[in-house]
Amino acid sequence: MSVTTIYTMGKSRIEYDPSVPCLIARHIGFELSHEHREFLNKGLELLIEKKKEQGKIAWVPDLRLSDAIMEEDSMWAVNDWSPRALAAGVKHVAFILSEDEFALASMASETYNDAIKNDEQMQVGNFRDEESAKEWLRESFSNEL
Repeated sequence: MSVTTIYTMGKSRIEYDPSVPCLIARHIGFELSHEHREFLNKGLELLIEKKKEQGKIAWVPDLRLSDAIMEEDSMWAVNDWSPRALAAGVKHVAFILSEDEFALASMASETYNDAIKNDEQMQVGNFRDEESAKEWLRESFSNEL
């Protein structure tokens, strides 16, 4: 099974990997606030669709080539998008980060989990590369059986 691009917006795209299964959100460059939110909302729509097909799905934001987002957009993702994703049954998020971002990631992950009042409902991981993220997701999914 190969990875396929199922949505593009400017340079950014969402890919589907049925072998995990997951959607990989490749954020490239700078996105205006409305573009960022539109991209995430389309991602959630696709997550819901793929979860119905697969029974499970994970969200993999690949942020290695993205520019920083505004604080208000980050808070929107935490307070608006994430609860909707969780309600839709998305229980695994694997962030792929650049080396510089990875150094700060454990603190950011804790903040994210606290902000979404996670209570272990959503598993969040930070990774340096895509294969490590996918390996973690496959393991997490197999442990749920």
